[in-house]
Amino acid sequence: MLKPYLSHMHAAIEAASAGKTPFGAAIAMGDELFVTAANNTTSLHDPTAHAEVMAIRKMGSQIQKTDLSGFTLYTTCEPCPMCASAVVWSGIGTVYYGCTIPQISTRMDQITLRSDELNRYSFRNVDWIGGVLVQDCLKLLNRYS
Repeated sequence: MLKPYLSHMHAAIEAASAGKTPFGAAIAMGDELFVTAANNTTSLHDPTAHAEVMAIRKMGSQIQKTDLSGFTLYTTCEPCPMCASAVVWSGIGTVYYGCTIPQISTRMDQITLRSDELNRYSFRNVDWIGGVLVQDCLKLLNRYS
């Protein structure tokens, strides 16, 4: 089984906390952290400005490519179907997350399609690995939801 770099998940948690949101993301390759982002839906008046999408946009802009193969996404909460689809389209092969969609759903509205379920309908298989620093991520979820 793949092992996450916990420092990258801590970076996602810090991005979320700084943005006063439960949703933070980081993109890395191996031990090198490249970008972090937080959910900005309210400040940008953009319902698609989820942390994962914002991180993918920043990473693509930074490297001037849409193919993020070889990169790993760390996110405080399991990606919603929109974000999970963005991961698939970007080519990111592994996603580590803290809280699960069922955990999020007890605190706020969610589309309850799980990330691993999306793989069944996808042209690309992504490794979705949950439970990373889940207690820290749940604290964010409880604080900001």
